[in-house]
Amino acid sequence: MKNRQFIKNQVFLVAAGCAVNLVLFFVKLYIGLSSNSICIYADAVNNGVDCAGCIVALIGLTVLMRFVSEKYPFGPGRLQNVIDIFISVCVALTGLYFGYNSLERLMYPTPVFYTVKYAVIVAATAGVKLLLGIFLKVMSRKTPAYTIKAMALDSFLDFFITLTTLVSFTLCRKAGYSLDGLMGIIIAVVLTVRGVIMVIETCGAVMGKKDNEKCGEARRIIEEHGLECADVNCHLYGDYAVFTATVKGDSDFVSKSKAIKESIGKEMQAEVYFCLE
Repeated sequence: MKNRQFIKNQVFLVAAGCAVNLVLFFVKLYIGLSSNSICIYADAVNNGVDCAGCIVALIGLTVLMRFVSEKYPFGPGRLQNVIDIFISVCVALTGLYFGYNSLERLMYPTPVFYTVKYAVIVAATAGVKLLLGIFLKVMSRKTPAYTIKAMALDSFLDFFITLTTLVSFTLCRKAGYSLDGLMGIIIAVVLTVRGVIMVIETCGAVMGKKDNEKCGEARRIIEEHGLECADVNCHLYGDYAVFTATVKGDSDFVSKSKAIKESIGKEMQAEVYFCLE
């Protein structure tokens, strides 16, 4: 399994994301409640869900670090898949909840109290989310974990959501209060769709969906070392991948197989097992 240092790096990055999202949640929650803006309130809860997801991920990573051993070679990876499903369902349910609330606000508009101070703060939170996304994107190159890549993508998406919220909040004074409900519905749809997509992807991982891209990359590495590869299968356990390959061996198979395992381990953070024909 992956070494403990790799998991510790994930813990640090997830904890940083959790802290940032927690601060943004309270800031936006205060502004949303003070200004009576449903779209800012929805954006705040979106950050709250991200924070909750990070907490669940931290628990999972802690368990993973505790049980990473030969005794539990694949179980912790499956645990990570279960955590991803839980987070995905939470995101989808949050989107549906705010879809209902925003539709109600659209049908029965209520005043939104705009101030320049609130607008500037919301703009600053968008900037913070963008910086967090860039930071996680850069760090994901050193720690190529699905969780970190997903957090980076989520941060960029949240940046655009907050920009949309800011535009809606600013235009409410002239365009009418129903715009607040309309933008809330848009945010709700984005959250729901994102949650459903995440559920489908994570369920596919749990069910053992074949990753053709990873299999193709493993085949390329094997064939570059001069072995004829008949079949490659990829088994995913969280961020951890195990490849089984059927190859035609020759007299140099032992030395080649060692080099192949090292190459795949270095490039793809995975292991490979051969079946000789």
